Amino acid sequence: MRIWRVAGILFLIGAEALLYGYSYPFFSLALEKRELANWLIGLNASLAGIGILFVGPFLPKVIDRLGIGRLVALLFAIPFLSFGAILAFDHVGVWFAARFVMGTCFSAVWTTTEIWLNGAVDDRSRGRIIAGSGTLYAICQFVGPLALGLTGVTGSLPLVVAMVPLAVGAIVSMLIPSTEVEADTTLDEHGLEGAGNFRIAIAFAGSLMLVAFMSGIGETAMQSLLPLYGLAHGLSDAAASRLVATFSLGEAVLVLGLGWLADRHGRRIVLIGATLIATVTTALLPVAMGRPLLLEPALFLAGGTIAGVYTLGIVLIGQDFRGQRLAIVSTGFGMAYSAGSVIGATPIGYLIDLFGAEALPVAVAAGFLALLVFLARPRAKRAVPDSP
Repeated sequence: MRIWRVAGILFLIGAEALLYGYSYPFFSLALEKRELANWLIGLNASLAGIGILFVGPFLPKVIDRLGIGRLVALLFAIPFLSFGAILAFDHVGVWFAARFVMGTCFSAVWTTTEIWLNGAVDDRSRGRIIAGSGTLYAICQFVGPLALGLTGVTGSLPLVVAMVPLAVGAIVSMLIPSTEVEADTTLDEHGLEGAGNFRIAIAFAGSLMLVAFMSGIGETAMQSLLPLYGLAHGLSDAAASRLVATFSLGEAVLVLGLGWLADRHGRRIVLIGATLIATVTTALLPVAMGRPLLLEPALFLAGGTIAGVYTLGIVLIGQDFRGQRLAIVSTGFGMAYSAGSVIGATPIGYLIDLFGAEALPVAVAAGFLALLVFLARPRAKRAVPDSP
């Protein structure tokens, strides 16, 4: 039974990743066709992550009351209806409202399936399965922009294509047994719910919250604004979407390797190394544009290391926490990532309007440089075991 539960959860993670990789360039390019300013396109991307900041603190309690399977099914069904609303009412206001709703659901299903998977696997295989889920996520995310290249960004076809995996995901969610995870994530009666959850998550795993926050800034800004970066350098829509695909391909290949290195050589040194590579490769993009032999490896390494930093955090959470704390810290991690997504995309889009396209790689590299300085600082003794 456990193997089928894990396989089903991995399927849902893959479906959500496919939609993530598909929807970010889709919304950016489709809104660019409407001649919206870059900061508005960045705002649209920010709306995709802001909702989890409001619903995230209550996810553990909702999981307990609805059941994790029914909740995930609902989180797939609502974006299905949101894409349908865009299809029925092609208005900019609907595009923004639907992006907020479906972004909230995508962020919540992302966090919830991570809780589900961490509660379903055993300690012996946790690292391999979590890293494998990261690779699966990256592969499906890589397919998303390629699918967009086939469907285009205008007309009803890209919307209909996005609705298919949402419908399938809702059905699969209802078929997966979820009793064990619900038992693990049931809240106690000591106030570990609501807005206080994020403060508890910071107390348990403060440095991991910062890792999630910076990963959110880097990954969301790159995923949503790389197509615009490519267009600014004279690329076609399809070629601009392939920049995101190459970025995502790095996740598919490198995440497993980073997990293996962390098991062999220690999580702190691997986390610092991944952050360093993310900083350097992102900073190289202005030099690499127009030089495919340099651009492709730089995007590949940047995507793999940014995703690897996030994945290492998830492994650490599953390793160090169980039951209520697993749900609370996982939710806090997702909220920190989403906060980074919200803070990152809109200001960076505005910086692009002010200073040009090169503001994207420069701003992201600066953020990871700051994280690198934080991680490389001398460590004081900590009361909790999860800090890297």
